[in-house]
Amino acid sequence: MIKMTTNDAIIRYNFISKVLFKDGEATLSKDLKIKIMSMRIEYGKINKVFEEDVKEFTQGILEDRFNELQNKPDRTDEETKELTDLINKYNAETNDYINKRAMDEVEVNEYTLTMDEYMEIMETNAEKDVTINNQTLNAPDFLEAIHDLFVKE
Repeated sequence: MIKMTTNDAIIRYNFISKVLFKDGEATLSKDLKIKIMSMRIEYGKINKVFEEDVKEFTQGILEDRFNELQNKPDRTDEETKELTDLINKYNAETNDYINKRAMDEVEVNEYTLTMDEYMEIMETNAEKDVTINNQTLNAPDFLEAIHDLFVKE
């Protein structure tokens, strides 16, 4: 087991979850599929808990006044300004929570890929661009990130 930040685990999840198992004739071996799925599941659990915690935090800080103003169809200028101020306050508090929570330490299995496994992944993922956090990465950049995150030479 190794320790890393929640943020590091989420980054690993975002990348490993985009690895294709099959593309045309190229397909990953059964053992590599199992390894990658194990990685996805473990990192995915951390990601899911983080997302649920952020959602709970956000819901927990909302005041009745926010809901009242948000649902009011004909707000005055003063009420619109008050709602905007509340939104800014909640966004700042939520961002502070996310930044703190993302640095929490988690313990995970140490997952690494051999160079042979990486080459196998390259064969099945060389032609596909991926989108991670609304950013499109071309296949070479994606594969370079996979190498940097998981291959230990």
